[in-house]
Parts: sequence; structure tokens; C-alpha cells
Amino acid sequence: EEANEMIKQDLAVRHYYLPREEAEGITLLAKGLPKDLTELRIVEIEGIDKQADGGTHVKRLGEIGRIELLKLENKGKKNRRIYFKVV
Repeated sequence: EEANEMIKQDLAVRHYYLPREEAEGITLLAKGLPKDLTELRIVEIEGIDKQADGGTHVKRLGEIGRIELLKLENKGKKNRRIYFKVV
């Protein structure tokens, strides 16, 4: 339900580019990416999260509609993998 509340808020999703060194200084955004990438595309849900990502994204969370949680897996101390579907 927390995710659906964020969707209802219609939060903005920004994308921008940062030099790798700057992105590494903010968080672990570049962890695991090829070393020859000198510039990273950052996708940020303002006030919630930011990640290095090259995929397709909405401009606002309200474009998604409701989601339903299917499965949650722990992937380490601070990481989780979330499986969901748009309903």
C-alpha cells in the first residue's frame, strides 16, 4: 500500500546524467557497472530514491496506476527484490 500511496501522489520521475566519479560520491549507484562507463544516467523519484538505470521510465508515478505485490526477496542486508504487477 505504501507504493500505491506514492503513485497517488503522482511524484515526478527525473532522469539526468552524472560523471561516474560524482555518482559514486553520492551512493553506490555505479556498483557492478562496467568500469569503462564514464557517465551514468540517473533516474530519481524525487525525495524517494535514485538509481543508475538505462531503461524506459514514466515521467510521473501517476502514469503507472495501482500495483499489486507478488513476492519480496531479501538480496542482502539492505537490498530487496520486489515482484509486482500493474492492476
